[in-house]
Amino acid sequence: MNPSTAMARVIIDELVRCGITDVVLAPGSRSAALALELAAAEGRGELTLHVRVDERSAAFLALGLGKVSGVPAVVVTTSGTAAVNLHPAVVEADLASVPLIALTADRPAALRGVGANQTIEQVGLFGPSVRASVDLAPAVAPAEGESFSAQSRVWRSTVARAVAATTDVMRSGPVHLNVQFVEPLVPAADDADPQVQREALASGPLAGRPDGRPWTADARLMAGMGLPIDEILEMLLDDASIPERGLIVVGDHADGEAAELVDELGDALGWPIIGEPSGNVSACDTSLAHGALLLGIPGFADAHVPDVVITVGRVGLSRAVQRHILRARVHIAVDAQPQWSDPTRSADVVVAACPLPPAEGEIGSEWLESWQRADLLAAAAIETVLAGGEVPELTGMHVARACGQAVPEEGLFFVGPSWPVRHVYNFAANATGSAVTLCNRGTSGIDGCVSTAWGSAVAAQRDSEAACIALLGDLTFLYDLNGLRVPTGEELPDLVYVVSDNNGGGIFSQLEQGGEQFAPVFDRVFGTPLEADIPAAVSALGFPCATASTSAELDAALRDALQAGGVQVVVARTCTRTRESEILGLVNQAVDQALATA
Repeated sequence: MNPSTAMARVIIDELVRCGITDVVLAPGSRSAALALELAAAEGRGELTLHVRVDERSAAFLALGLGKVSGVPAVVVTTSGTAAVNLHPAVVEADLASVPLIALTADRPAALRGVGANQTIEQVGLFGPSVRASVDLAPAVAPAEGESFSAQSRVWRSTVARAVAATTDVMRSGPVHLNVQFVEPLVPAADDADPQVQREALASGPLAGRPDGRPWTADARLMAGMGLPIDEILEMLLDDASIPERGLIVVGDHADGEAAELVDELGDALGWPIIGEPSGNVSACDTSLAHGALLLGIPGFADAHVPDVVITVGRVGLSRAVQRHILRARVHIAVDAQPQWSDPTRSADVVVAACPLPPAEGEIGSEWLESWQRADLLAAAAIETVLAGGEVPELTGMHVARACGQAVPEEGLFFVGPSWPVRHVYNFAANATGSAVTLCNRGTSGIDGCVSTAWGSAVAAQRDSEAACIALLGDLTFLYDLNGLRVPTGEELPDLVYVVSDNNGGGIFSQLEQGGEQFAPVFDRVFGTPLEADIPAAVSALGFPCATASTSAELDAALRDALQAGGVQVVVARTCTRTRESEILGLVNQAVDQALATA
């Protein structure tokens, strides 16, 4: 058996032993030994292999798989710029604490720095974004009378450590495993027989632990114990009394138990909850549908400054909410990661788990009732604007509400960045029921969202038959259009992509650069209209695509797409970006007036 085949065979076998179930492969030459072993492992039913031609899309597909399953997916590339294209997904996985293994094939070190073809410096390629980075030396043919046994031990130990690092309970995230391969890169003819392959891994110098065990099992235990809220306050203030005026803000997080704990605390204390879409707290009893909009009204915000604010996970969608966090007398941050989230730099204490309710004590209800009353008034004002004759056009707000209401129970709702996630936040926060909402909030980039949604849907539908919806802006969708460039025979989830098409970057109209003084150059450097024929692009890739220009058409298109199954695309053609900005202003004005007359 040649050295590269032996090393690839051991690496893939050990990944399976460590619990890896999904591998995404981008074809290449230097990674040929890995590709052949992956195909063999898929044939034996040991893992699911996904193949993509675009390495960037492949990496985001792996990200989506790991985001939902909690099990790291492996993305495999050849050498050179193929490896570089994994970087955006690695950065997102780093900041979102998603387990991911970047397995890059490389030329041997002797070919680095001498002008060898398709050879770059891949060692340390992802910098501080990875939890661990290993440069695995090439396998060498054993001397006469020796075997691969000692090298196999190194390969297996390295893989086991990589899996442990990416799933570390304190700080899960991406790992880079760079593997040098020497020629020949494919097995000899007499070594390609499946039975021979299995025998080589079951016994002899390449064999792993008995009974399919990992080479090194990670049995380190770490638990983040929740403390009662009164104990935390006593620790901070020498006073265990709990104020009535409290607020819970939930951002993006990966803690499956957080929503239940937040719900319990909100009920016990009578504190309102403002949840970002991927906080998944819409079903909590005290969760507000329009909390961020309320805090954008100065009069309401001034009258509702909390004594205590609890933030859970990564909070950052609303500037108004961020300003309000700063105004609280005490800020308790909940984040189990070593690099905990506190962008306002105002946290008095950081704890690993959401505080528990107090052992005893009564909390008043007037504070919560004032928030809930305002939330109902805001909802009525929004409905008056969006459903009244004043706004006959289809807007991104309408699209967000339609998608949130259409997501099946137990389904998955993937929301892209920029305006879509904010429209869901402000106008469809509590519309999704029991569906799980996911976003790429680690870096909030527009890259890779088509692929992340695909991977998330594949993973989610292994446990639920419910279809998934992905809401993306037109630029976000077009940026990762290669995510739909899928080889024949690949697994297709039941996934509906909804493209909110306003022909450009709409969110900039609501930011400082949307001011009148920048109007002459706004479209040139911010709006960037592409005039893209999205249905034609989708059809060229072989997927069905419907269009909608009204709310009624959108509702019908969503219903038809969900019933049809498979991968579907619906393009919602909304009003102009300028008009949508005006309508958002009308909404804020209506909410302000409604609260002023309460």
